[in-house]
Amino acid sequence: MAFALYNFGCRANQADGEALAQRLESEGLAAPGRLAVVNTCAVTAEAEAEARRQIRQLERAGARVLVTGCYAQRAPEQLMRLPGVEWVISNAEKADIPKILRAAGVFSSAPVKPAPAAVASARFANPGWLLPIHSGSQTRPVLKVQEGCGQGCAFCIIPSTRGRSRSLPLEEVVDHLERLVAEGAREAVLSGIHLGHWGRDLEPRRTPAALVEAILQQTRIEQLRLSSIEPMDWSSRLIELLAHPRVAPHAHVPLQSGSRSVLRRMRRRYRPQDYEQKIEAIHAAAPAAAIGADVMAGFPGESAAEFEENYSFIEQLPLSYLHVFPFSERPGTEAEAGLQTGQWPAVPETEKQARADRLRALGQQKQAAFAARFQGRPLRCLTLKGGAAGTTQALSGNYLKIEVAGDYAANQWLMVTVKTTAEGKLAGTAGEFNAGQPPA
Repeated sequence: MAFALYNFGCRANQADGEALAQRLESEGLAAPGRLAVVNTCAVTAEAEAEARRQIRQLERAGARVLVTGCYAQRAPEQLMRLPGVEWVISNAEKADIPKILRAAGVFSSAPVKPAPAAVASARFANPGWLLPIHSGSQTRPVLKVQEGCGQGCAFCIIPSTRGRSRSLPLEEVVDHLERLVAEGAREAVLSGIHLGHWGRDLEPRRTPAALVEAILQQTRIEQLRLSSIEPMDWSSRLIELLAHPRVAPHAHVPLQSGSRSVLRRMRRRYRPQDYEQKIEAIHAAAPAAAIGADVMAGFPGESAAEFEENYSFIEQLPLSYLHVFPFSERPGTEAEAGLQTGQWPAVPETEKQARADRLRALGQQKQAAFAARFQGRPLRCLTLKGGAAGTTQALSGNYLKIEVAGDYAANQWLMVTVKTTAEGKLAGTAGEFNAGQPPA
């Protein structure tokens, strides 16, 4: 492979990167010099800084750098000023990258003159979809079925970097999943920027529950996993489907804050009691399911009392893990405006980090308690790539990563009896797999 791909950010962006790599390979890319594609994220300032560090490292190594993704959409001119960057391609034109590179002579095996630096500026008029050609390097391929978001949360930059919500038609979802199955995929992950809004722009209008039902009826995928879905998009039917034997018992439900006043400032469209009802319904429908949440620490104006309200709320919920993010100021958002006008005072950086650390510790406690529930029990797991010598990494339906004794090929089902190690990690031994056994 004559190019290198560097992926940053969310699962949907990872899916974009994997599909882009497959398109470049299918075109027979044979660059005369090393091409580096950096697929960036803009959710936090640190994500952007990480991308810049990677670009500088690539420039020192003599790479020709193409930058795309959300950072490229947000600040193309800033990225063009970085040494080594030859192309900055927006999200809106990401699907056109092979064509752009071909026009620049990158696919030619003959020496070519360096292409002039170009900044793409399209704004989501008719974006092409980046979809996987085959299962690729992933044991659990990700299929992005929804793009964009129009929620307008006060802290979020994504509506300006991804555009309005658009859905991949159901027939195309089914077709692509069947192709992945034919390539050998056993588990597939449905992803989106706002996955719970899939189908709202289609004619006739459809729902995520209808999408899952169609996939179960019309494809042979052995296990379907849903990525992050907003709390109010978990319909009663979608919750029921988590108990289906071909749906991974795993729900990721972003929270951000358990304080009602903070949620209002964030422009989140639910109250803590609404969120709690959804979590309790998921837990009742699928008691063995992993339930995760995104939580933000130090949103502007968050008082000590509001943080404690948030902490106590999370503490009493049946959550299995937390993804904790310190607030990061993003240009053009309502939160940035609130900080600049003084309407919402900034939480001091040391206090913000201390709050994030407390939430991470709480998440670790919940994760350990959840894993302990399954000690000594057999779980159906899919083997992954990698693992220490003499062991194989595997992932259970309910999102427990386990080191299994023995060497097994990737993408195989095992029934694994779980035990915890002294370091708090999970280990297990594999027994005979029975296709009729439940996932967890």
